[in-house]
Amino acid sequence: MKKICTDNQQTVRHVPSSVTTGLGLLGLLATGMLPLGFSSAVSADDTIENSLADEVVLEKVIVTDKFPGVKALNASDMEADILTSKRAAVSDTAKLLEDTPGVSLYGAGGVSSLPVIHGLNDDRVKIDINGMTLTSACANHMNPPLSYIDRSNIGKITILTGVTPVSLGGDSIGGTISVQTPDPVFAEPGKDILLDGSVSSFYRSNGDAFGGSIAAGLATQNVRLDYTGSHTESMNYNDGNGQIVKSTAYENQNHSAALSFKTNKHLVVIRGGQQHIPFQGFPNQRMDLTNNDSIFGNIMHKGSFDWGSLESKFYFESTQHSMDIGEDKHSQFLDGTVSGGSFAPPNDQMPMETRGRNLGYKIQAEIPFNKRDTFRVGNEYHSNKINDYWPAVHTNTSIAANNTDARSAYWMMAPEAYLNINNGERDRVGFFGEWEANWDSKWRSLLGLRYDHTTTNTGAVQPYNPDLINTGPTRTVDRAGAITALNAANAFNARDRERSNDTFDVTALVQFTPNDMSQYELGYARKNRAPNLYERYVWGARNMDMAMIGWHGDGNGYVGSMDLTEETAHTVSLTAAFHEPKNNLWEINATPYFTYVNNFIDADRCVSASTAAASGCKATPQTATNSFVYLQYANHDARLWGMDVSGRARIYKDPTVGEFATHTTMSYVRGERMDGGNLYHMMPFNMKLSLDHRLHDWQSAIEMQFVDGKDDVQAIRNETETASYILLNARTGYEWGKVRFDVGLDNVLDKQYYHPLAGAYLGDRYGMNPTAPANVTVPWGRNIAGMGRSAFVGLTIKF
Repeated sequence: MKKICTDNQQTVRHVPSSVTTGLGLLGLLATGMLPLGFSSAVSADDTIENSLADEVVLEKVIVTDKFPGVKALNASDMEADILTSKRAAVSDTAKLLEDTPGVSLYGAGGVSSLPVIHGLNDDRVKIDINGMTLTSACANHMNPPLSYIDRSNIGKITILTGVTPVSLGGDSIGGTISVQTPDPVFAEPGKDILLDGSVSSFYRSNGDAFGGSIAAGLATQNVRLDYTGSHTESMNYNDGNGQIVKSTAYENQNHSAALSFKTNKHLVVIRGGQQHIPFQGFPNQRMDLTNNDSIFGNIMHKGSFDWGSLESKFYFESTQHSMDIGEDKHSQFLDGTVSGGSFAPPNDQMPMETRGRNLGYKIQAEIPFNKRDTFRVGNEYHSNKINDYWPAVHTNTSIAANNTDARSAYWMMAPEAYLNINNGERDRVGFFGEWEANWDSKWRSLLGLRYDHTTTNTGAVQPYNPDLINTGPTRTVDRAGAITALNAANAFNARDRERSNDTFDVTALVQFTPNDMSQYELGYARKNRAPNLYERYVWGARNMDMAMIGWHGDGNGYVGSMDLTEETAHTVSLTAAFHEPKNNLWEINATPYFTYVNNFIDADRCVSASTAAASGCKATPQTATNSFVYLQYANHDARLWGMDVSGRARIYKDPTVGEFATHTTMSYVRGERMDGGNLYHMMPFNMKLSLDHRLHDWQSAIEMQFVDGKDDVQAIRNETETASYILLNARTGYEWGKVRFDVGLDNVLDKQYYHPLAGAYLGDRYGMNPTAPANVTVPWGRNIAGMGRSAFVGLTIKF
């Protein structure tokens, strides 16, 4: 824990040692980068923070302009200069995080990966985008929070993988990821106008991915106007064998503007923006994203007062999301041969619509009570509303109700809209308090308490065919599962659907610095998460209805449970950090951790009283070990444990040939259910090792990535194993004045590999019924192949 930006200090740019593979020498050379504005610019945060003498911030990473120094433990910051160096290599904002120890990613679409911290995924991770808490508006989580901000519009990312302060948590049991756009920069006193910005572009050979971005700002001493825009797109990529991996194409556009006002002690920023994704393929889902339009607005205020500081944030976000079966899954014959059969119109489509809304605020006060003690108190509110409905593929009801011909499938998705979640609402209000103490030069502590009240509710639902058209004269023939679906809807509607959860979070953390070369941190956290709307309220009982639910990438079908209760996680972590104090020549950090989760929301193979062929959950228990299955969300106690290790060292330095260094990260996590068996999608042991070089404004890296085989798989989901692999990457970058040029080659050896968390390959076939005969649906047991060799080039020009 360090003092940051006091009256006699300047802000230092942070290049954490945990940000490793992919950064090349850039991770070792902070001072070689250009500032974000002209030298006559002054940052708004500098002004406000400098007015708070001796401000102490726990879990911030301080790095000198030499090598990265000893960082506050269990936290990593990625500043704008690091992010700039990575833009050409990735389009997915979440992929900026994968070099952080303890962080991995669930595979999804090209700009929609799902972050995982220490085995806890997606909604279990607290993600903050400029103070906004965003919930995915999709039954498959195709629009997760990090997909709403382009990587070209990020000024800083803070990742807390260990014990998280209650002021940065809430409704999560994993770590915290906070993403911020660049701070507004104003003209210096005496200067009239500041004009700054940048333009950038990139190209990647695999998939013919390309795009660009522009950022422009106009400022006086007290007012600033910013605009940022970006466009990225890619075709399907090829794997290491040269085969096309279908349903991996995407296109993404983002626009945002900000108006900022500054006085001596106050800053107000008003932001608004829009995102348009016309298409994004999902190789591990049965559907693809066919349109996603989102708008947002937020207002942020920071102010300093005689008693301390106050920060307030208010936000609104609205999403219109559409899914259907993409072209790559629209094979005329399901297995490529005539004998494989085909689905004739209108059943060759499956439109799904979601309307989502997020609304909330957060108010936090920080009160320096004395030189030792600092208190933080706050209140936040988040409201999430989801309407999820599936339009009918036709509304033709001219066929008689007693029709018993072979056209029974004609009513599989007709004649009315299927209401999956009808005006679902999830509202949460939270209150928290923290006490941070600097006892002396060796001991520091943090203690926090938080209370959250969460309520959920939803309206009545209906199936496609509530009038049981074409079910025979007495409406007793379960054609296309119409009776099965109606019975499930009636049972759901008959229940009281309102639920509430009251939860208490506790954080206790102590940090000990016995000397100038070592630092230790011990922490405990009790954290809670209430079920999301999809876990609690999806109700479909037919094979096809269940197959449309699930963000796990496993190809299985899911149904919710109104009987779910909140997850409560107890985490203990210990971090030890050592470094060479004189010249900062080496550093090593190790963090073992253990988490016990009461009522972890996992899944069981569902069982019902039904014997209908169309029902996913049947009276006979599912025992298959080599096929897709049908599951219901359920609470089970679980435990997770593992370790993160990171290190770096200078190897050689010479004025003529430059400086050579190396850095590495290693992570391992294991998860088990207390009633037996493994948890799903646990990342096996993985390591990254990089050899870095820098010479003035030129920086390069050769890096090796090793991922062990995944054989601790979950039997309940029939999770498939993956083999171990090693990848080799190379990159270099040069900065000349206001121009930066990056070039690199990923997967240099064109290795064929399968990422452990990529999921089941569903991208090349029409497969709405997971358990249909193998020749007319997507086969089980195929993993998604990783991207083969890909060269990239990027250019950034600042002005």
